[in-house]
Amino acid sequence: MRKIKVATKASEVKETQAMIELLKAMQPELAFEVVEVSATLGDCQRENLTENAYVVREIERRLIACEIDFAVHRLIDLPVDLPEGLVLAAHPKRSNPLDVVVYPASSERRISEGGLRLGLSASRQKIQLEQNFPPFEEVAVLANLEEGRAKLASGELDGLVLAPADWQALSERESLLDEPLCPSACVPAVAQGILGLVCRMDDESVFGLLRQVSDLETEQMALAERKFLALAQENSAFAVGALAQKFDDDWYFLAFLAKDRAAHGRSIQLTGKNPLILAVQAYDALSKCSVREIADEIFWS
Repeated sequence: MRKIKVATKASEVKETQAMIELLKAMQPELAFEVVEVSATLGDCQRENLTENAYVVREIERRLIACEIDFAVHRLIDLPVDLPEGLVLAAHPKRSNPLDVVVYPASSERRISEGGLRLGLSASRQKIQLEQNFPPFEEVAVLANLEEGRAKLASGELDGLVLAPADWQALSERESLLDEPLCPSACVPAVAQGILGLVCRMDDESVFGLLRQVSDLETEQMALAERKFLALAQENSAFAVGALAQKFDDDWYFLAFLAKDRAAHGRSIQLTGKNPLILAVQAYDALSKCSVREIADEIFWS
């Protein structure tokens, strides 16, 4: 029996192994091989791409060339539009989407007190935290997780603001404390906490296999949030966040948008029955309404 080859970014092997275990639980006779894909500095410079963009494109190339059977991505890293012939086959159940502030375990200071030296991982975080918390000293938007961990350990930083996947990836977490950020204070990145399983559109057997681990509610979240992102990207928005959640029979769509580097961010929360419609309504409202502080959130029902 041939092995099913599964490609993933080197830093996402843990998530990929978890997906393989889910698939094996459903079809124990299957065999899998994990193919780690990485990029060198030379690769990125030659193609004028970020490391993530290079890895995603290389995985897509291997899929189209039938060198691998499917890929596991953090959906936050995946472009809205896939190359022709590829399809997002499945979205397993979403994990925690909330950004976290990470402190040394010995620290008693918290972001709510102000004055902290913070390392951030996105402009989206910077804009929202400046508007929703007491003043802090932004030391840097971090180039990578290792840089942030080193600066925290040396005392150069009082805290790190991280995506949940980066928090989980940190070593020696027993020496750290984490404080999740309320989504109304810091709207998460689009599709944060969601995985996307990509395969060839014409590979019916692999497509059918992947569908077995897909979660319908998570699929709806992904579609709605990525619709909001697509609309924002069409108009070159500077910073974007979105979170779709379902409670009982109602959907809640929380969105954040900053049109450019100088703009004040704005947020909105809408409630309804169709998250995709809410995403479009949220973008229309945020792109057309007058500039206001994010603290003056608009709530529609």
